[in-house]
Amino acid sequence: MIEDWSRVYSAISDLRKSGVVDIDAWFDSHPHAIAEFRALHSFVEANDAVIELFEAGTKAAFFDRARQLLPADRTSNIAVYRAMLEGRDACQGERTLVTFSGKKVPIVWRCSLPDHVDGYRQLCFYAFDVTEQKKYNDRMQTMRAEMARSARVSLFGEVAASILHEISQPLSATRTSADAALRWLGHAPPNIDEVAESVRDAARWARDATEICRRMRGFLGKVPARSVLTRAYDAVDAALFLISPEASSKGVNIERHVERSLCVFADPVQIQQVLANLLLNGIYAIDENDGAQRNLSISAKLADANEALFEVQDTGTGMNAHTLESLFEPFFTTKANGMGMGLVVARSIVESHGGRIWVESTPQVGTRFSFTLPVSDNR
Repeated sequence: MIEDWSRVYSAISDLRKSGVVDIDAWFDSHPHAIAEFRALHSFVEANDAVIELFEAGTKAAFFDRARQLLPADRTSNIAVYRAMLEGRDACQGERTLVTFSGKKVPIVWRCSLPDHVDGYRQLCFYAFDVTEQKKYNDRMQTMRAEMARSARVSLFGEVAASILHEISQPLSATRTSADAALRWLGHAPPNIDEVAESVRDAARWARDATEICRRMRGFLGKVPARSVLTRAYDAVDAALFLISPEASSKGVNIERHVERSLCVFADPVQIQQVLANLLLNGIYAIDENDGAQRNLSISAKLADANEALFEVQDTGTGMNAHTLESLFEPFFTTKANGMGMGLVVARSIVESHGGRIWVESTPQVGTRFSFTLPVSDNR
């Protein structure tokens, strides 16, 4: 499709001359400007593929409703305005179109940007219908989520005994407090102060048991992956909650070094899963290394302006070169009863978030797993 953007070019040039360097910030302070800039566009020509895509029937019918079919869209329009302000020679983006019949069509668009006003009188936009690709990506996302949940169930199974021991403690304490309340009620006269204290204790322990169940349900739940701005400290805390009983039962000391203000753009449950898997692997590695220091550490810090770095370091048996090469392959495991899918899923999760994961190890010294995550959704 060809549009006349010459008046937009002049408006962007005026902004540049006035000292505007951040177009996003400028539009934040001038929210009505998106619609005003869109009014400066005019449609010049459209080929048959455009008419077919919009189910318009005729070119005249399309142009009659072009402005309604292609309304101002901040995300899409501002991508062009930003490129123009920065003097780039091309830009691209995504948006969803609505056809004459009301059908929604996702597209990827691209245009080349000239360096003079005359070129903007006939600015060419090329669009590609990506409906099938979107469906494929959605299916892949669903499969990835199912694989991740299966791995979470497997991970949960590995620590089920220690978690059941953990939940039995508040339940036993609740029963003890309730029995104590009944005994105080049986005194003549009843000791109401002691009864009240016992009931308060029972309520507190019951809340603790409920919180444990809530966290386990959230970890095992079948929920769609959803990236949000998440505190790294909270993700680490949730993972430690899951594996701490296992660490305690094996006498492993865990150290945490996490910047409290650090946030990442990720799915909280999936990142919790990655951390829990790496921590559990470290616990098992330490348990195999008899007589060694039984220390496991987890850290999270800002690596650069765009990424956060997570590291899990153990003092276990370490790994040789052959094991390191095969570590992220499906069904490869060094555990007697392992599935060999934990690290495969961990890598899939990290990479789907735009991060990367790697490992360094020295036999009889220990292993360090590292991975990065974006700190915003600008990927």
